[in-house]
Parts: sequence; structure tokens; C-alpha cells
Amino acid sequence: MVKKATAKAAETAEVKEAAKTVAEATAEEKKEAAPAEKKPAKKTTARKAAPAAAKTAKAVKETVKEAVEKTAKTVKAAVKTETNTEVYIQWWGKEVYAKDVVESVKKIWTDEMGKKAEDLKDLKVYIKPEDNGAHYVINGEITGFVGL
Repeated sequence: MVKKATAKAAETAEVKEAAKTVAEATAEEKKEAAPAEKKPAKKTTARKAAPAAAKTAKAVKETVKEAVEKTAKTVKAAVKTETNTEVYIQWWGKEVYAKDVVESVKKIWTDEMGKKAEDLKDLKVYIKPEDNGAHYVINGEITGFVGL
């Protein structure tokens, strides 16, 4: 019985040692295999990312193109809907075209005052038939009168 116990103990020790060796070998194989597995994973990810990035870029281009087309259509519609407007003031047999009055005030601004046309930012014209003229306010500061 002692022989059997000793033989079993020896076998158990051998099995444990063999298991330990196998475990160590397996661990080393995993370490060696792990970097090899990670590298292809990165390449696979890069391969998958490139088409995804291309699809995203294409989608962005299409969205921008659609937005530009919509804006162009809106601008064209706004231009088409703009109405040609002419304003005439009539009283006691006289007639004045409002655009002519505005042009007269702009001419005063550039010729008589020596200012640049670009400096004229705001112009308000008040046509007063009872005064036979028009009062104006330029840029909220300069006032004047133009006879009709």
C-alpha cells in the first residue's frame, strides 16, 4: 500500500508538473499571439474606418450641396417676387416722381456737400405738397429741404 501511495504521489506530482509546464507554455503562446492578434485588428479597424470616413464625407458633401441648392432657389424666388414700384405724388395739377426727389437729395449729398455716395447710409424723405417741396434727413443728422 505504501508503494501504491508513493506511486500515486509521484504520478500526481508528475501530472501537476506537466500541467504547470502546459500552463506556462500556454501563457507564453498567448503573450506571443496577443501582439499578432492586435496588429491585424488595427489594420482591420483602419480598413473599416476608411470606407466609413469616405461615406461620412460624401454625406456631408451631399448635405452641403442640397443646402446651397435650396438657398439658390430661395434667392431666385425672392428676386422673381420683387415688384417694380414707382411712387408718384399728385396734387393741384402737379405730379412728382418720388425717385426723382431721392436722386436730387443724393446729388446734394455728393455734389454740394462733397461726400461719398458710400457714406450715405440712411435717407428719409418727407414730401410735403403744401410746402411745394420735400424735407430730408441724412444719416439721422443732416436735414434739408428740396423744392419741387
